Amino acid sequence: MDRREAILRVATLTGLTLSAPLLTGLLTSCETKTKDSQTQKITRVVSGKHKTMVEEIAERIIPTTDTPGAKEAKVPEFILLTLADCYSMADQDRFFQGLDALDEQAKKTYNNSFLDLKKAEQTALLTQVEKTAKNEAVAQKKKDDAAKLEGIKVEPAAPGFFQMMKELTVVGYFSSEVGATQALSYVHVPGSYNGCTDLQPNQKTWAT
Repeated sequence: MDRREAILRVATLTGLTLSAPLLTGLLTSCETKTKDSQTQKITRVVSGKHKTMVEEIAERIIPTTDTPGAKEAKVPEFILLTLADCYSMADQDRFFQGLDALDEQAKKTYNNSFLDLKKAEQTALLTQVEKTAKNEAVAQKKKDDAAKLEGIKVEPAAPGFFQMMKELTVVGYFSSEVGATQALSYVHVPGSYNGCTDLQPNQKTWAT
């Protein structure tokens, strides 16, 4: 299975709508790059604090339960590598500015930095951030739809920090060996294709 097929399968099985920066970046990265294009690529320097925040946020999104979590699947490494290789500098900056904003919100809400919060507090804060992001997206869509009815051309809005963080986590996890073989039902050598087979109660979604 190549990367394009893996991405499409992950999006389908999770019901995830991938943003333009992720989809375009990942599919473009499948193409052969010349030496010149590689040397011209500029990536943002990631601080130790940002790296640790990415690790903890990914683990809060997909925590370890009866299956491995994001850290064990090496999702944080996937996120940082994908940002560096596939995202523009503007998208990278927006992502890391989002981490800084999250840290500031943690200080205002709990009088502590995000990394010093208890796991339950981190989860509660991220839940609120996700809710706010969804409300903003709904409001923006209504505004765009109204503009389109008036014949005004609307440019797609750039994805916010949490949308980027969540989709990178989900794609990274379910396209990893850990996610595909332990969180999903995986058959090394599939037999005949049965497209309409019902899932049994508590059965995992198929990876193959």
